[in-house]
Amino acid sequence: MEQYVAGLEQTLQQVLTSNDNTQISEATKALNDQFFADANCVPALVHIIQTSGQKQVRQLAAVELRKQISNWWTRIGDEVKTAVKAKLLEIILTEPESLPRHSVARCIATVGRIEIPLETWPALVEFLFQCSSSANAGHREVGVYVIYAIFEVTDAFSDNLRVLLELFSRTIVDPDSAVVRVTTVQALGKIAEFIEDDQKQEITIFSDLVPHMVNVLMQCLSEDDDDSAAKCFDVFDTLLLLEVPILSKHVQNLVQFFMSVGSNKDYSSTVRVQGLSFLIKKSKIQRLKLVAPMVQALMPIAAEEEPEDLDDDSPARLAFKVINTLSTHLPPQQVFPVALEGILAYMQNPDPLFRKAAMFTLSVLVEGSVDFIRPKFKDLLSLVCAGLQDPEVTVRRAACYALSSFAEEFDQEVSENHATLLPLVFNLMNEPTPETTKQACNALDAILEGLGENILQYLPVLMEKLMHMLDHAQGETRAIVVAAIGSAAHASGTEFTPYFAEVMKRLQHLMTLHSGEEELMLRAVSTDALGAIANAVGKDAFRPYLNDLMNKAMEGLLLDNNRLRECGYYFFAGMAQVFEDEFSPYLPTIVPHLINSCKLEENNTRFESELNSAAQDAGIDGIEDDGDDTAEDLNYVFRSAIADEKEIAADTIGEFFQHTGPAFLPYVESSVQELINLSTHMADGVRKASCGALFAFVRTFYKLSKCEPWKAGIPVQVPLHDNVSQLSNLVIPAILSVWEDEDEKMVVVQICQEMVETIKACGPGIIADHITAIGEQLNMIFEKKAYCQQELGDEDGPLDEDEQAEFDALLISSASDLVGGLAGALGESFVPYAKVFIPHIAKYYSNNKPTSERSMAIGSLGDISSGMGAGVTEFTETIYPMLLKALGDKEEEVRSNAAFSVGVLVQNSNIDISSQYPALLTALYPLFQGQSMEIVTDNACGAVARMIMKHPNAVPLDQVLPVFIQALPLKRDFEENEPVYKLLFSLIRSQNASVAPHIGHLMKVFTEVLSKEDELKPHTRAEMVEIAQALSAQN
Repeated sequence: MEQYVAGLEQTLQQVLTSNDNTQISEATKALNDQFFADANCVPALVHIIQTSGQKQVRQLAAVELRKQISNWWTRIGDEVKTAVKAKLLEIILTEPESLPRHSVARCIATVGRIEIPLETWPALVEFLFQCSSSANAGHREVGVYVIYAIFEVTDAFSDNLRVLLELFSRTIVDPDSAVVRVTTVQALGKIAEFIEDDQKQEITIFSDLVPHMVNVLMQCLSEDDDDSAAKCFDVFDTLLLLEVPILSKHVQNLVQFFMSVGSNKDYSSTVRVQGLSFLIKKSKIQRLKLVAPMVQALMPIAAEEEPEDLDDDSPARLAFKVINTLSTHLPPQQVFPVALEGILAYMQNPDPLFRKAAMFTLSVLVEGSVDFIRPKFKDLLSLVCAGLQDPEVTVRRAACYALSSFAEEFDQEVSENHATLLPLVFNLMNEPTPETTKQACNALDAILEGLGENILQYLPVLMEKLMHMLDHAQGETRAIVVAAIGSAAHASGTEFTPYFAEVMKRLQHLMTLHSGEEELMLRAVSTDALGAIANAVGKDAFRPYLNDLMNKAMEGLLLDNNRLRECGYYFFAGMAQVFEDEFSPYLPTIVPHLINSCKLEENNTRFESELNSAAQDAGIDGIEDDGDDTAEDLNYVFRSAIADEKEIAADTIGEFFQHTGPAFLPYVESSVQELINLSTHMADGVRKASCGALFAFVRTFYKLSKCEPWKAGIPVQVPLHDNVSQLSNLVIPAILSVWEDEDEKMVVVQICQEMVETIKACGPGIIADHITAIGEQLNMIFEKKAYCQQELGDEDGPLDEDEQAEFDALLISSASDLVGGLAGALGESFVPYAKVFIPHIAKYYSNNKPTSERSMAIGSLGDISSGMGAGVTEFTETIYPMLLKALGDKEEEVRSNAAFSVGVLVQNSNIDISSQYPALLTALYPLFQGQSMEIVTDNACGAVARMIMKHPNAVPLDQVLPVFIQALPLKRDFEENEPVYKLLFSLIRSQNASVAPHIGHLMKVFTEVLSKEDELKPHTRAEMVEIAQALSAQN
């Protein structure tokens, strides 16, 4: 045995000291083949740890011992086990160095994971409590650290939580040892993970320790012990993520404390960043009246200098992240006005850092405040324009960020201001500093996405500028220019054709790049842009390039670059959309890549060898590791890039089936299985994409089944094709399972939106067996009891509507849309559900609600009234007064929805509302004039048409028709063409005298409408042609 031990120690030394890779490989092989293949390695390693005079040998031996205990412990004799356990407890009290001591603690924890549940190591518990209560500070450090290490690997001590918490109430105020205090905080962080909701006494004891935990952190900060402070910060981050309310009664003090840490310039940048990071977590603070002080404290931090490296965190950058978090998770009325006050003041500050902070703050506020900001859009855009013309380049760059945010969220409003914005952006693109040019191109790209036909007047100058920059720009700017060209193609459509050939010459070349990250990025963006270009110029123009570009894109999949694969998938989806059946021959090559992407393991980035892992644990080669990482932490690294790839792969699979139809059938079964697997993925983007693709599969299968059109009502009158039924029986239960357990609101929003689209396409057969489950989930959302809304409440109960963020309102809106979709699919069968949902939805229409919620409520009531048909009758007296009031709402969006809703209510209700026509017509009349939103008048036309058709004698046609006909043709909502022209055709065919004076104008309307595609349904178009021909013949 002595020779064995000596050989093992010598081999460990060789691993540590040799500079020869061959010798290291041979030593590693010897360890695995000669020593670690024998159970004697366990007592031998213990002996080396106890006797070696070299710290690094003891450390490496302890690291290896932890692994070998896992491998051999159950095959070791009881006498050896007893001896090993006793020696480990001796060693940990005598080991002078912290790294080996911590590794020995982990060895004890690994043995404890096996022995404690079997109750075969009673001496351990006694040892730990004796150590933790010892008069010797070093022993206290050992005792607390071993308890911490045990909780890292097992819950074996979880039955002793109360006793441990009482012990830690003493060690956290240890009078002599900061190590004991900090390790106690770490141990508390681990123990918290094992406390259950019903353990009220443990929660109370733990909660009482929180101020002491803060004191420990404050002591670390006052002593400039940043490493120990970081451990405490990590624990608080962990506690924030737990569902048990340990921090609840301390949130106000904690927010104020961490805010003070982030604001204190005496602390290091790292410490301040850690303090501010706490504030990014979703701790609900609406009721604590802390939002305004937080924003006021954050803005001066945002005005500090930032490091040049964009990947480095800094207090200023964390301040912007916190402001963004507040904006997206709190009500905009609590965040935005306070921030705007600071923005306006900062824009007047002579220091450019403050003006830059104002622009960046505005850019991060937009995402969560869209509806709240919209009425103030013009004033805010003026601020951005001022920033774009600021004398300081840093402010101009920040203003580009703000403009990009505005373009993403307010695409229509930004497009309407193109004449002001584009010249400013063009000027910035001419600046000599590359960073300004890059951000200007980013802003341009965002604007072009929503510019539509407004781009045409700029297209020649724009393309000349972009082509010049494509030929001369460097680095990331060049990639952004390529993206902007793609956006220009998207916006201009076939008008892009004159530039097509020259663009293709350049992008074809860029798709051959393969050296280095910069070239691969440029190749990826070019691949993506070509999809938009193909969509713009059409299949005939693009066909000559298709095969070559497909081959290049498929070659790109093999270059082991996530971004290149993602953009390749975008490109393939675009090609499938443009070429449809012609794309089918590429499916056998591409689909396996997509399936492989779906199957990728995130946790597969291992260190190169066990040796490297051991060496890192030992703190070798300059790596100072105290052994705090668990084996799982060391062996696995999460790669979010793979999650992004899976998301895009799932989207692309859905696109392929939609556009290639029957050719994709051989891949349906494997694809559906992978998509169902992804629907429970840890990344919310992957869950959204997979659920969207699954719904797309159902809709595509239904389309391919070519069954007769569905009819509203339950039981189902038009059965689904067997294939559709089988698929929906797989998909819908899987998605409902996701919905029930989903904790991200935007995933539930996606599910609701996709379900609405699927129900409209496929009818009640898709959800007939699941209506109760869907109804229960919807009801939970309206009652704010859904799993994704749990953060909306605390011990004081659910939040009021005026305490919710815009994303919370979006969830309610999506649920309301789904209620309307169900009403349309079930028809009169929806009546029992309407009794539940109408009161929920109606409460969102009142004067104190924001515009978005009032609009949602009125629009949803219209969808329900439209979908239920005569079933709406019993709800007429509840709904009608609300709609009449909403016709006079101060916001056009609400008035528009009210006009549609009152029209369908009149049309479908069996209650005679004709006595109310004078009041209705009086309320509708203002909607025919002076409306900045054309859809308002369109919906008013639809309402009047429905009223006349329901009770023709109750409407004074000679007074109403001139106003009605003068508003034609409709400008935005072409769905309303159906009732409008149905009425007019009826009046013309019956030769109604009131319509005769308007025939000339109507002929011009018919001519204009018939000249446009997609404004009329086929049967309406055919009837209009027939009527127009008859009128022409008469004239």
